[in-house]
Amino acid sequence: MTSAVVCGLWVVWLRASLRADRRRLRNGFLLIAVLYTAVALLGQVVMLTPGGPAVMSWASFVLFLGLVLGLLALPVFLVVNGLTMVRRERRTPANLLSLLAGLAMLVAPFVVVAPVVLRAAWTWGLAVAVLMGTAWLGFTFLGFVAQTLLYRRYVAGAPANGVIVLGSRVVAGRVPPLLAARLTTATAAAARLSAGGRLVPIVPSGGQGPDEDRPEGAAMGDWLVEHGVSRELVLVEDRARTTRENLTYGVALLAEHGVPAPYLVATNNYHAPRAALEAMDLGLDVHAVGAPTAGYFFPSAYLREFVAVLRRRPTVHVVAAAGILVVAVLATMLGVAAM
Repeated sequence: MTSAVVCGLWVVWLRASLRADRRRLRNGFLLIAVLYTAVALLGQVVMLTPGGPAVMSWASFVLFLGLVLGLLALPVFLVVNGLTMVRRERRTPANLLSLLAGLAMLVAPFVVVAPVVLRAAWTWGLAVAVLMGTAWLGFTFLGFVAQTLLYRRYVAGAPANGVIVLGSRVVAGRVPPLLAARLTTATAAAARLSAGGRLVPIVPSGGQGPDEDRPEGAAMGDWLVEHGVSRELVLVEDRARTTRENLTYGVALLAEHGVPAPYLVATNNYHAPRAALEAMDLGLDVHAVGAPTAGYFFPSAYLREFVAVLRRRPTVHVVAAAGILVVAVLATMLGVAAM
């Protein structure tokens, strides 16, 4: 009975949070809580049925085995993906994230068992810090993934009166494939929104970088016209240098042309959750739709977005790190006392 009440309360909170704002990162953590309590409730129900304990034993074993295999496969996948990124992309810190994350996951178990092997007091604190830090980051990342999946389902049919396309680097004044995917997604969204006969403008947004020979917005505008969008529906924004400027300048341009909110912003799928959070932080009535990205590119890019999300609320993570440090120091002191 208690589990049913707790699960019901989580569901009520999740529904209220979604009604307030579907872009909130909190929604992902609430979804995890709902699923966790729902599974626990289902387990209690199964235990009351004939043969329930045996079923639960097998189910627990399968879940445990799946978790172990997943934890073994994930770092290998990340390392392989990281090596692919090294071969196919520039060797920037952002592009190395999947490789570094995979190597860290491979090393972490050895650090955790170091107190048993080395029998040194300082290893207790290090092991506790790594274990708790990994748990904190893992839980935060899981919440981010849950919110990404939850938000993606909603935004596919979200209402809007205009579409903004986030710019990225153009090559020799032309639109590269990654940016073309954003523009294709924007035109598809505009077509959906225009189904009732409305005219939905598209704002290609992006300024001119130091290594570009023309503004991104202008190149994107030409691409849209070449691919069948009426010139009258293309409102070029050619000053923005960051995602925040894309959003603020794009919204201002649509408002100047008498197009009321809400709006959609088109970017790549790995960037859409953070773009939605940026719009929420700015107080803009904007939701973000994501364009497909090359499979090998997605893990590092998504991890980069996760790091940016961590930086969005630094105080929370500083407090968590301080708590982990305190526990690690206590573990070291206990290790000294035990020796």
